[in-house]
Amino acid sequence: MQILLTYPADGLRYFQSMVPLGLLSIGTVVRGAGYSVKIIDFNHYRGNFKKDLAYWKPGIVGIGGTTPSRMKSFAIARKVKQVLPDAIIVYGGVNATFTAREVLEKIPEIDFVIMGEGDLSFKTLCDSLLQPPHEIRKDIPGLAYRSGDRVILNPPKRINDLSVLPIPDRNLLEGDYRLDMDFIKGKAEPIITSRGCPAKCNFCAASQMFPGGERYRPMDQVGREIEYLVKRKKIDGLKVFDSTFTANRQQVLAFCETVKPFNLKWECEIRADTVDFVLLRTMKEAGCYYINMGLESSDAERLKKIAKGISTDQALKVLDDCRELGILAKVFFTFGHPGQTWKECRQDIQFIREHRNSIDFYAVTPGLKVYPGTRLEKEARAAGWLPASFSWVTSRTSLKNLILFEPSNTVILFQKGLGPWRLLQVILILLFDGLYSSREYMVRMVKELFRFRTKRWRSPPSRG
Repeated sequence: MQILLTYPADGLRYFQSMVPLGLLSIGTVVRGAGYSVKIIDFNHYRGNFKKDLAYWKPGIVGIGGTTPSRMKSFAIARKVKQVLPDAIIVYGGVNATFTAREVLEKIPEIDFVIMGEGDLSFKTLCDSLLQPPHEIRKDIPGLAYRSGDRVILNPPKRINDLSVLPIPDRNLLEGDYRLDMDFIKGKAEPIITSRGCPAKCNFCAASQMFPGGERYRPMDQVGREIEYLVKRKKIDGLKVFDSTFTANRQQVLAFCETVKPFNLKWECEIRADTVDFVLLRTMKEAGCYYINMGLESSDAERLKKIAKGISTDQALKVLDDCRELGILAKVFFTFGHPGQTWKECRQDIQFIREHRNSIDFYAVTPGLKVYPGTRLEKEARAAGWLPASFSWVTSRTSLKNLILFEPSNTVILFQKGLGPWRLLQVILILLFDGLYSSREYMVRMVKELFRFRTKRWRSPPSRG
């Protein structure tokens, strides 16, 4: 084996594990270039990793992952180097993109980081490492590497033409990736039709990870992927994982025309300012049965401060239209924004109560999560909410997280007046009102909390 691509386990998981489509795209690209490649997703892998490494002997090991699973990504790197000291380890993904310098300064086991979209840059890096003269190209877009005591960060280059990327080959994955459809019985497959997001919400890094606006896959290619998915195995629907599926009206209409003959149910994520009754009706007629929509807060000033770019009136109009059309709706609310008060939280709770009959699923997050690369991260550092000693590569889970049923190594913004106990109060109020997500979700969450046994990863060693 020449290339092994790995994805760390999510750990405690209240929802279904997602198919690592980004890693799958990279694997499809490098296999198309003639390399032997294997993908391991530790959410499903049941082998002995060290023994398998010794048998496979990959020359390059790529590691993906998210911010909450970053410590497990580093643990994978350490295990690989223990078994195969000469293997080249490459770290990539959203978290890697915005922590590349710190990773290379403090995680000696990781040799390179690919920042931004890694599909083509990783393939170019593999070419330079695996083909004569076996010299590393230092001009690869998005490549971060060490040069003596310095860390060099090459600016990422976005992929303007998504048609150059092949349809991700699901056969590279092992394990059970059956995704249950929400609210209705049936199995679904994930699909992405675009990259990028028109919004610049302060808590999200999507616009920084995929800068320059949205890009769209050719619809004929999307159609071929849907045809491939339905022929590969029996499915009942699709989960469209675009950041904002409805950002481009013509693209939505083209998708509806493409997907309709397959008679599949599907869900997507929308913005309240990108849809109207006519578009939603067209989506419904093409099989859309369920939409996800972020509102975050009912306060107009708060929405401006977080750069949400929508109003509550727009969101309520969408909910009314969905109710009339028979489209189910999930709405995201977040408590704990910078400067948010307890009074404001109570107003949001009252808003949720008043509109409980228009919302089918409440995705409530008590405690704003901080991610690298976001404007929120900069605000949190400037305000001292993140201590000066904070590090994305050495930090451990705060015990305060457990108060909010969040055992992962996720950074939650705790402020004076909205600390963990106040945010827990939000959970309890909504829970007893029957408005904290769903009772089924809460039962599953409690079961997972009792069942889960957290692995304590050692702090990664410092260089030198």
